[in-house]
Amino acid sequence: MVPVQILGVYLDPNSGHSIVMLGEVGDVTRVLPIFIGPAEAQAIAIGIAELKLPRPGTHDLLVDVINRSDARLVEVDVTDLRDGTFLAELELVTHDGTQRVSARPSDGIALAVRVGVPIMVARGVLDTAGVGVEPSEEDGFDDAQIEEIVAEFQAFLADAGPEDFAEPPTDDPR
Repeated sequence: MVPVQILGVYLDPNSGHSIVMLGEVGDVTRVLPIFIGPAEAQAIAIGIAELKLPRPGTHDLLVDVINRSDARLVEVDVTDLRDGTFLAELELVTHDGTQRVSARPSDGIALAVRVGVPIMVARGVLDTAGVGVEPSEEDGFDDAQIEEIVAEFQAFLADAGPEDFAEPPTDDPR
């Protein structure tokens, strides 16, 4: 697993789709763009900004449920890419031990920003779907860079076959 950071939540100027950009921690040389819904983009942005809403949103509610269940979210993992869809898991520590719960990456990321836990991406996913970039400035990506990253990722998805989503051989199941 590769630790990543949220580089930003963007609106693709051509398609109007929301995208969360994840980049390797440290020197960003690869970006993983994940298309997400507008509600999830808003939830991630609210979490990043640490805004407190008058009523809890869905992700705030889930954090409260986890905490009141004597569980603790410790990590969010983007585990796989199948047929163009990213898969993720929440790693929870409970009184019964470590539990892994299937989740959409966008929901996991929205939880991670609220709780302050690491976001990890399976090396095979990053190797398969990551888009190479020049090290970016602190200010993030401009519209032209976003368009280029999204276009390269969309081209990959358009030409991808089942073999492109095969899990690379590894001794580590994560």
